[in-house]
Amino acid sequence: MCVQSKTSTRQATVTAMHKDDQYIGLLKPWVLTPTTQIDKDKEYFTVATWGTMHSLRIFKFAWLTSKIGKQLHSEGSGLIGETRQVTNWGFSDCRGETFTVWQKREDMASFYRSGAHKNAMISMKDDVSFRVRRVWVKGSDLPTPGDYESNKAFVLRIKRGDFPEAIKKT
Repeated sequence: MCVQSKTSTRQATVTAMHKDDQYIGLLKPWVLTPTTQIDKDKEYFTVATWGTMHSLRIFKFAWLTSKIGKQLHSEGSGLIGETRQVTNWGFSDCRGETFTVWQKREDMASFYRSGAHKNAMISMKDDVSFRVRRVWVKGSDLPTPGDYESNKAFVLRIKRGDFPEAIKKT
């Protein structure tokens, strides 16, 4: 089998895994940025990232994401709130997911291209197969901090495709 065919098969498999993944496991509590004022009627730009990697890569992934968390929660990042989870489906399938809500799409883009996040993306580009879902979420749909059930319901709604897709600007 040629390399391109193996790569195409792997990408199709990962895409199918992402599409079918409705699992909620050790979901971290919803963290709301302390100074944020939520407008219940406003739509906020929301990003769900999903990645699968070999379990031997999880330690590097965890180290890098701890650095990203500091940047993510820094003053003026534009972050409204976030949650995440890591699940292990076997030796060759460890999954990391993030769910972030932003004041503006531009805030997320700025974060994506800077500092710890950019370094992690470069460092892990050959280790993690990522998929991204971008949606619009009303303030009234955000989970309540400290309420596991509302957090779980929010994440499941994103995974099911219940929110309008935020088409990537070109």
